[in-house]
Amino acid sequence: MGKSHDPLFEETKRKHPMIGFLVLLLALILTVVAVLNVINNSRVNLDKVSVTVPTLPTALESFRILHISDLHGLYFGQRQEQLKAALASARYDIVVVTGDVTGKDGDAGAFLSLIDLIGDSAPLYFIIGDEDPAAILAKPHDTQGPKAAYILKAESHGAVYLDAPVRITKGKGTLWLCPEWVYTLDYDAADAAYQARMKELRGQEATPERDAALAAVEYQADQLERIRQARRETLETDVHIAVTHHPLQENALKSLRDWTGSENDSYVRAISLVLAGHYVGGQWRIPGIGAVRVPASSGLGNNGWFPEDQKAVGLSTVMGIPQYISPGLGVSAAIGLPAIRIFNTPAVTVITLTSKLTQ
Repeated sequence: MGKSHDPLFEETKRKHPMIGFLVLLLALILTVVAVLNVINNSRVNLDKVSVTVPTLPTALESFRILHISDLHGLYFGQRQEQLKAALASARYDIVVVTGDVTGKDGDAGAFLSLIDLIGDSAPLYFIIGDEDPAAILAKPHDTQGPKAAYILKAESHGAVYLDAPVRITKGKGTLWLCPEWVYTLDYDAADAAYQARMKELRGQEATPERDAALAAVEYQADQLERIRQARRETLETDVHIAVTHHPLQENALKSLRDWTGSENDSYVRAISLVLAGHYVGGQWRIPGIGAVRVPASSGLGNNGWFPEDQKAVGLSTVMGIPQYISPGLGVSAAIGLPAIRIFNTPAVTVITLTSKLTQ
């Protein structure tokens, strides 16, 4: 007869206690990491970087720029107390914010709180990012003039919307803050388009739609004149800081230089530093490796996955021009990852300009 397999007489298999222990240990580790990450994301680091500008005028030696980017409408404390703590020991001459200042719904409250935090300590200049609402409105809206409400509120709090080059002087030194797109602007074509559009609109019957469109194009025509005037006043010895939300890649800077003719190539070569944001340090970071992903449109390859970290955050050199990409403060929908920073402490940066060689 075959051997009986009566379950009543079978020996009960004992569960290995180590498996349960390992599961509990893993759960504990993940919980601790999650808690530490939440704590980490609630604070703000202050990074410090020096950038060499060989032709820097003596008066601008050690000129400091506080670079902030990608706030995305976030508060760090009820009134940005964590940002205040990070900046407590910082010294800076100007503040430059490279876009994505509002929340998903266009709420600028956190940005206004940041502007108030800076207060009179230094002038604050800002551009908008791809996740901010339009700054100039060509359709009927609830503000006077073509500027969006959040731009007007920021200006009323003392900020400067950087829509044209701004000259900053210190002693005998001159520094220009310029929106990056100014360098490749076709002035004559833009002027012809604005003049034709204004003529067309002025010939139409006045309606709210016509009036809003006309106000917008008149603003653009005035903006173009301010850019022209800045160009006329710029000297080859002046320092240029190009301000952009999207970091510039080699092909963009090569196109910029190829586009310029010999007569104005010196104007482009005057760029001493590019300030950018957008990548928020890759949103998720792996210790020892770096950024997990930047936007697929970045041009860094692999559909944005695992880019060279020096091209995703911090200081690098592109076509001989230093570019600093801010680690950022918030999270971006453009990254394509869940909206949380992992191993990626929010940060702002004080950039010091110097004529001395730095490592």
